[in-house]
Amino acid sequence: MKQTIHKEIQSAGHKVYGQVNRMWPDELPILEKIEAERAYKRLINKFGSKKIRYYDKWINRKLKVYRIRKRGTKTWKTEVRKCWLSLNGDTNSLSKGWRRLVHDVSHYVYDFRFPNSRDHNIAQAKIEQEMAQFVIDSGWLEGKLKPIIKQPLTKDEKKSKKLLNYEKLLKKWESKMSLANTKVKIYKRRIKNLK
Repeated sequence: MKQTIHKEIQSAGHKVYGQVNRMWPDELPILEKIEAERAYKRLINKFGSKKIRYYDKWINRKLKVYRIRKRGTKTWKTEVRKCWLSLNGDTNSLSKGWRRLVHDVSHYVYDFRFPNSRDHNIAQAKIEQEMAQFVIDSGWLEGKLKPIIKQPLTKDEKKSKKLLNYEKLLKKWESKMSLANTKVKIYKRRIKNLK
């Protein structure tokens, strides 16, 4: 029995989703909030563009990162979905962590590129596959998006840092003073010449 075109496209999409699921490592690290924010922004910036025809020209249109403003503050934050974070420690399920983040962002990009079309088809699966490969190749699973924690300075390090700063400032002001003395001499000579 021959399949309909819709069923063929759907089965091809399922094959790609299977490839995406097999490309992830067996043990995924826990996705923290700051990593999720950074990964979301970078994936949207990397994959969220399309060319559209505008009168006689082709222009690039970019997908905007969805941000929320906290009440009473002037700062904007990227909205991180709770399902992206692995709060219960289960990092390998399809509904949590890195897999869910990439899946959701691939939906955002697909909806932007192909508005008014059905989700979970082969095109959306291909976008998700590209994103998953990009995440793995970029080393984000090894923690490259985590913030670098600076060790506090000891008293001696603080003292030497202050000393270096004061020496730089002294050198800067001495050069300004030298320039000022030179300018004073020049203007005195000009005044003397005019008299």
